[in-house]
Amino acid sequence: MSQPALTAAFFDLDHTLLARSSGELYLRVLRDQGLLSRVDLLRILLASILYRLNLLEPEGLMEKFTLRVAGDSEQEMIDFCEGWFEDTVRHYLYAEAAEFVRRHQAQGHTVAILSAATPYVAGPTARYLGIEHCLCTRLEVKNGHFTGKLVRPICHGRGKLIWAERFCAENGIDLALSYFYTDSIRDLPVLEKVAHPVAVNPDLFLRRTARKRGWRIEILRQTTA
Repeated sequence: MSQPALTAAFFDLDHTLLARSSGELYLRVLRDQGLLSRVDLLRILLASILYRLNLLEPEGLMEKFTLRVAGDSEQEMIDFCEGWFEDTVRHYLYAEAAEFVRRHQAQGHTVAILSAATPYVAGPTARYLGIEHCLCTRLEVKNGHFTGKLVRPICHGRGKLIWAERFCAENGIDLALSYFYTDSIRDLPVLEKVAHPVAVNPDLFLRRTARKRGWRIEILRQTTA
């Protein structure tokens, strides 16, 4: 007799588990430590504006970051981000979101982060919350150093659905029985595939969609800071 399919609870990272964008927090620490020039900051700011106006694809934004770290040591990135998470990022975790994670774990659900962020911030967040699985955007690494290329598809939009479906197939999980918590309408491909879509502090377009379709909406305010 085959085993019954498992249920998963997927969590986006930025503005869902975290009250801020991990990318913005990362740029801030680079700026504070003098690791970004004024020209770098202006370029990143312009790219961010174009992205928010839907004039730059997410791949384009991520490619700018991956090219910047080409040749750098992955281990140095891991060590840097571990300290950055402990000093800064963990203080922006939503206490209510952490409680949602614990509830799903108590129910025996498979819990995973599903985020466009890189593993260098998503990984420490997952470990801090006791989340075993982390599906996120990967940077290509050879001989311990970044090549400047992305592993495609990136974990964004429809790419998130591809990674989620692969994960479910490999772990005996039924995506159609599962949960997904996110703030962004860009995650609609996954939201439409799960039984329990949850809009967390949703953007305007996701709020409208959630209300129209009767999806659960959660407004989180309390951080662990």
